[in-house]
Amino acid sequence: MNFEISDEQRLMRDSLRAFLTRECPIDYVRECDEAERFPAELYEKLAAAGWLGLPIPEEYGGMGGSCTDLVVFLEEFARHFEAGANLYYTTVVIAADALTHFASEEQKRELLPKLASGQLRFALSLSEPGSGSDAASLRTRAVLEGDEWIINGQKMFCSAAQVADYILLMARSDAEAPKHKGITMFLLPTDTPGVEIRRLKKLGLKPMDLNEIFLTDVRLPKDAIIGEANKGWTNVLKTLDYERCCLSGVNVGAAQCVLEQSLSYTDQREQFGQKINSFQLTRAKLADMDMEIEAARLLVYRSASLVDRGIPNNKESAMANLYSSETYVRAALNGMRMMGGWGYLMEYDMQRHFRDSKLAEIGGGTSEILRIIISRELTK
Repeated sequence: MNFEISDEQRLMRDSLRAFLTRECPIDYVRECDEAERFPAELYEKLAAAGWLGLPIPEEYGGMGGSCTDLVVFLEEFARHFEAGANLYYTTVVIAADALTHFASEEQKRELLPKLASGQLRFALSLSEPGSGSDAASLRTRAVLEGDEWIINGQKMFCSAAQVADYILLMARSDAEAPKHKGITMFLLPTDTPGVEIRRLKKLGLKPMDLNEIFLTDVRLPKDAIIGEANKGWTNVLKTLDYERCCLSGVNVGAAQCVLEQSLSYTDQREQFGQKINSFQLTRAKLADMDMEIEAARLLVYRSASLVDRGIPNNKESAMANLYSSETYVRAALNGMRMMGGWGYLMEYDMQRHFRDSKLAEIGGGTSEILRIIISRELTK
């Protein structure tokens, strides 16, 4: 049993760390957060350096990285810029996974090289106003008429749709089928007539917009689907397990950043004639934070290892996501407590982690849903 990353993964991590230290300084992170804008400049630099190709097979212009490689990458990315790491997952990784496993060969050769080079960005749209945790209850309707699909409905909480070229759209294509059947993944260009994207205001992760999407008599060619018609739910379940594993890596990296900032602050701040990291309560908070981050990291690497070996990991990915997200929230809250009033000021980064961390307990499955998934696996 090996608990260490490989020499190649360590070299990749160190290379990414040097890249982000140079190209993604803290002032840039703060600027994107305050302006609530997509970090287009950083995205272009990532593409030029080849980093966008990490999750894409080599035969389609990528690096052919494993899930563990990706977790190491996302953890380091989030340590510098959590919203940037979330955007990387949202606009690159979801599509790379779905296209690689379910797209036709023609679609792979057309789309994956452009995804790797940064020419294309993607978003996944699953949730709707009436179907969030119960995602399979979606009501957006796709009807096949001749050689075209006609789609009508409304989607919610679509991350990065405003910067995407394509949306992987989940819609009900067979109204008579059971709830988990009759769903298809459509390849929807965002400039298609009848598509309206509206930005939603939210608390944190401001560089990564959430959007609602209105679909009015949207027409797509018959072959504008990923995978088989009416079998999209099975495909998206695999993508969601992969999502939970990857987002857990983001949570760990962001929590690690909180720990490092807390250590720096408590080593400088003095009260009652001594540094506050000499107080037992402060040291206990730091110790708990470090212990929980290490435990979360091990859960994430275990889940990624199962993915790489082709072993079902529904329970393990849910555990990793649940524990890492709650670890990030606790770390941010304790970081605020240790910094006191300073942590509440917008000029310090702890308030950003406090805002950003809460979405970690919602995206990829709420804490309650993840506990249900784990308990179901236990009682099978």
